[in-house]
Amino acid sequence: MNITFQVITLFLVASVGILCRRLRYFTDETVHGVTQLVVNITLPCLTYYNMERPFSTEVLRNFLLILFLTLILLLLCLGGTWMLFSRRPTARRAVIANLCTFSNCGFMGYPIIMAINPDLMIYAVAYNISFSLVSWTLGVRLFSSESGSNLQRILRNPTLIACVLGFIAFCTGFVLPEVLDNVVSIVGGLTTPLSMLLIGAHIYGVRPSELKDPDYHLVALLRLIVYPLLLLLLRFTPVPASLVTTLFILTAMPCGTMVSMQAELYHGDVSFASKAVAWSTLLAIATVPILCTLL
Repeated sequence: MNITFQVITLFLVASVGILCRRLRYFTDETVHGVTQLVVNITLPCLTYYNMERPFSTEVLRNFLLILFLTLILLLLCLGGTWMLFSRRPTARRAVIANLCTFSNCGFMGYPIIMAINPDLMIYAVAYNISFSLVSWTLGVRLFSSESGSNLQRILRNPTLIACVLGFIAFCTGFVLPEVLDNVVSIVGGLTTPLSMLLIGAHIYGVRPSELKDPDYHLVALLRLIVYPLLLLLLRFTPVPASLVTTLFILTAMPCGTMVSMQAELYHGDVSFASKAVAWSTLLAIATVPILCTLL
């Protein structure tokens, strides 16, 4: 299957989530519970399992390179968006900067990477490490100067813990006993279908009549089109094609659902954040398959 076909297939799975929401099989409580399951259990299992591979100097070098490139990319996006929307009120400006910078790289990015090429997952893990560090430090600092507990939030993040443990396993050649390895594989395999069903459940809440504010569309434009296309410039550098593909796909994802949670925690514009996430996710049904044809 080509990339576009695989992406379309995943979004068709998301349409089942829309149907489940419409039929009320997915209530608010169900969505919250499944989200907690994915964030705290299945996604960390998927992350660890895909780090469990024979050690390779080339893979390690690429892992560190994408870690560095992601860090630079996120800092540029965060600073650039903050300056671009300098005339907005601080609460709105902070939300917009975070929405444009931090994509839904876990819930949606991981499943698409897995569908395209599971070997790229180790690089998606590197992306997630830089993502977590920047989002829970500089990202939340835009909301509030009270950042004392952010280090604890980073260290307690189950997926980040799985990243570190997986990296250690990769470097040392450690492999779980076969029975445990199968359990981790099966549980991690639930991430893709559950994540796409959740995406569909969130899309169901989009109401076009509530999106008259042009900032919704500016955020979607930057998040889904402008920033991903700028990454294609890396094709003219010595960066390996596999890393460019990983960065491009994860950057092309819609606004991260984490941003609306942070907005609530740090007294940002929660309503705007939630609607912008849903709107960009709906638009991604069209933009992601189209952009993937450029790979």
